[in-house]
Amino acid sequence: MPLQPQDSPLGAFLKALREEKIDCILIGAMAAIEQGAPLMTVDYDFWVSLPERQYIRLFTIVRRQGGTIRARTLYELSDGTQVNVIFEPDGLRSFDAEWKSSRWGELESIPVKVLPLRRVITSKRAANREKDLAVLPILERTLRLAKRLKQRSSGVRKAVRPRKLRNPHELD
Repeated sequence: MPLQPQDSPLGAFLKALREEKIDCILIGAMAAIEQGAPLMTVDYDFWVSLPERQYIRLFTIVRRQGGTIRARTLYELSDGTQVNVIFEPDGLRSFDAEWKSSRWGELESIPVKVLPLRRVITSKRAANREKDLAVLPILERTLRLAKRLKQRSSGVRKAVRPRKLRNPHELD
């Protein structure tokens, strides 16, 4: 029987969330990076569909996997990967509404919902923290470039209206 590759701590964490029926959406800088933003970050931010009073369920998952609780919403997995869980992110609609507009991505071979870049921008703007405001120009530029690439790949171009000529001699 061939050996099965062991899950990374992040993959194991995501699998455990799924087993516990806790839906999550990747948000923040890592969601932006997953969509091409040239940023750096040290942690993964996950919006969890869980009442905040049930945070102990997350503690149990992290401890069971050999991780450390750094704060109520900040965990360090067994390999040092940092994970933030967010119960109510700034500037976003309900979890269900954002879930529907999020696309499926993959982290450590585990399917995960990823907040669209335009919504990451909305959330960072609403958070109004200095570090979030500082990256907005980069995120907005990345979004503009992504839209242009999408237009080019789909063949969509802005329609250019020909100028009406008042008399035939205007062509000279």
